[in-house]
Amino acid sequence: MKPVYFPFTYINDAAARDLCACFGQVTVYQPGAHEIPENMQRLADEGLLDLKMPVSGDEARLEALIKEYKEWGELHQKSDTAFLKAIGERVPFFDDTFSTQLASQIRKIRDENYTKENPDILFNARLFLYLAQDYDLAQDGINRDLISVYEMEKKFLEGLTYDDEEFFIKKTGSSLQTAEDSGKYKIKERIEAWMYLMLNDMEPPGFFITDCRDAFDFVIEKAGDIKEIIELASVPVCAQADIMDNWRGLFIEQLEGLIKDDNFAVDEKIHNLPAAKESERKISLKIFKITNKSRSDFINRILEYEFQDVMINNKNKKNKGIFICLSELSHPT
Repeated sequence: MKPVYFPFTYINDAAARDLCACFGQVTVYQPGAHEIPENMQRLADEGLLDLKMPVSGDEARLEALIKEYKEWGELHQKSDTAFLKAIGERVPFFDDTFSTQLASQIRKIRDENYTKENPDILFNARLFLYLAQDYDLAQDGINRDLISVYEMEKKFLEGLTYDDEEFFIKKTGSSLQTAEDSGKYKIKERIEAWMYLMLNDMEPPGFFITDCRDAFDFVIEKAGDIKEIIELASVPVCAQADIMDNWRGLFIEQLEGLIKDDNFAVDEKIHNLPAAKESERKISLKIFKITNKSRSDFINRILEYEFQDVMINNKNKKNKGIFICLSELSHPT
């Protein structure tokens, strides 16, 4: 049982290690083979991530358009945030002008004049996910830098008297602000684009996981009939390795049972979490099952389109169950 991370194609080290402490290995889709983030390749080499490319081809075309975008950003001194905001509320990968105008006239990406009846939806979805990945990677770097500065500030303040500290805070502000939450940008569009990668996976997944509450809420709201299966409030992901291994083995065994058998009873022993110090990093896990839905019903509810049905095999066949998991940090360090 290997959960698939959604709706992002980038995951940072901390989030990846948190999820792998509970699930062993996590699949992260990639829009193509172009410039896989260095940290993710390292995590894959360690066996923590399974980097999967459901779609390949058109790599040179994608690379050229990404290069064009970066050159446009440098020329106009715009950030990835500004570009994603410029897309507006349109679903860019349904529109052929998204890719063609990006190369020739990127500032006019809002142009409503469609020139092609059947745009290359999958290609444009991949391009969108590449640009979103580039943005997420940059935001993660900013957050890491801010955390480093915060730690230096904290050490500096520890050496000050109360009066010194009050003066310093008055002059500089009480705390540093984190970078913008990249997960909040274009959730609907990210999910839709990601779904097109998933639809091309030759081994259709049934267990999805995210650490983005907005993405989780969006899918759960759209999904229809749902049932909460498991809730774990505080999993100590940094617990002693051998103890954590034993718990993870039991936990995965329960998940596999749920996937195979609708009537499977979860062993309450999974709530006997490994002991950990109060200060250690912990995450919460909420797992829901989507019931009484065919695969196509589930996809259509998310995408709100009908034309993708041709991409789904056995589209009227009921699933044994689709599982959605939300992971959130419950004790930041």
